[in-house]
Amino acid sequence: MNILAIDTSSLNATVALMNDEKVIGEYTISNKKTHSQVIMPMICELLEKCSLCMDDIDVFATGIGPGSFTGLRIGIATAKALCQAKQKKIIGISSLASLAKNVSDTEKTICPIIDARRGDVYNALYKNGVCIKEDRAISLDELFEELKGKDVLFLGDGAIVYKDKIIEKMGDNAYFADIHNMLSKASSIAALAYKRAEQKDFDDYHTILPIYLRSCQAEREYNERVKEIKEN
Repeated sequence: MNILAIDTSSLNATVALMNDEKVIGEYTISNKKTHSQVIMPMICELLEKCSLCMDDIDVFATGIGPGSFTGLRIGIATAKALCQAKQKKIIGISSLASLAKNVSDTEKTICPIIDARRGDVYNALYKNGVCIKEDRAISLDELFEELKGKDVLFLGDGAIVYKDKIIEKMGDNAYFADIHNMLSKASSIAALAYKRAEQKDFDDYHTILPIYLRSCQAEREYNERVKEIKEN
């Protein structure tokens, strides 16, 4: 089974190819170009380097968030288009679950956090390979209170943005993933997708959607203006 995994939910654009349980290639770019400019050239180059073509792919896997609203739409639209064009299967994977997969061999509580701005983060918690808190939007202060006294391994762009605050609040209980595992990796998405594909647990390309967890900034500002008008 050949799986092509895509993730554009963060600053990184990342793609990976997996044959059964073996990663045969992975390509990650982090630059100022938009994901829409680089994702298809990355896919084509990776396929060529691995001596495969699009018709060889059995399953397209994509990160579905939470994360960058624009980035998510680019990755999901790309995967859906390829899936439809080639009449293959598609699987959507939580961006937080894929981050946790990067460091799944630890005994510490795994805490992937994605910056949601305004002091909030997107977060889930994992322990010994089990999700103990589902994907959610939560304030940092609430999260620290929940994690008090636990040895916690932080990763994700939120762990970079809020590193000083994490150390201040968590002290010696705070650990951080190494730089190679800190951000999203398409190979982790591919590995999680492979497990689902073995169980024939596929998504429908007509209905697969991003996980936003909260409305975008423009929508929040609009709702706030409407609320002010009603109150006045």
